[in-house]
Amino acid sequence: MTVAVDSYRRLPVPAALQGIAEHAWVARHDGGRQHTEVLLPDGRGLLQLVRGTGGLLVDPLTGAAGPDCDGVRGAWTHALVAEQTGPVARLGVQLHPLGLARLREARPVADTWLPLDAVLSPQVAAHAGALLDAGDDEDAMAAVLDGLAARPRRTGADLDHLEDALRFVDEHRGLVRQLDVARSVGTSLGELHRWCSHLLGMSPAQYLSAVRFSTFVRESVGSGPVDPHATVAAIEWFVDAGYPPREVERFSGLPPADLRRLAEHLAARIGSARR
Repeated sequence: MTVAVDSYRRLPVPAALQGIAEHAWVARHDGGRQHTEVLLPDGRGLLQLVRGTGGLLVDPLTGAAGPDCDGVRGAWTHALVAEQTGPVARLGVQLHPLGLARLREARPVADTWLPLDAVLSPQVAAHAGALLDAGDDEDAMAAVLDGLAARPRRTGADLDHLEDALRFVDEHRGLVRQLDVARSVGTSLGELHRWCSHLLGMSPAQYLSAVRFSTFVRESVGSGPVDPHATVAAIEWFVDAGYPPREVERFSGLPPADLRRLAEHLAARIGSARR
């Protein structure tokens, strides 16, 4: 098995999508061998188009698996493993944390998938899919981004205030308390919880944990697809370093026992994929 992608291209989003999307990418795998990567719970949603042999998304802790296919997901609150056997092309748009709340009236829900047409017209999706089939990756990404930019979007004071609060969290790598976040925008903890529940689909604590964990892993493995072996090595090193439990949770977003359990299950999943 290899964990190296055959190709990965990334495109910044235009200014018109500020507050909706953060970047777009296309990953291609030629098949014939399994590709495995870790999907980080970074507090962001994802729009995805898949052409070819779709893979599986596996929860390493429970073993529950589902198809890696077209759709729009809310932000994950826990790490998943993506397993691709290919050949496959996957186009993704990483959404701003408030992207789904701005694109839809319905309340976002973390850890759930929606149909692609919840935010992208079938015509745009079909056109982008045809471009992806033809190997025109940049044109496919541009078509999807243009389709998102053309959609009406919600506005409001709550969205603006929460965006400021989330920016504060990201700027501090999640290493702040909920009370610090509320104070940064001059609001109460109760109001912050209400904003997050209605506009993120998760609690402030879940968002902080996701940002801490993804930042912790990214500092070790870098940008792009996340190598599971490097992820396991980073987690094991951090847990074995002997930091006080409170510091482990503060920096990684998870208590030491949960962090070690995740590393063990990730390693078991990667090993079973090699056999």
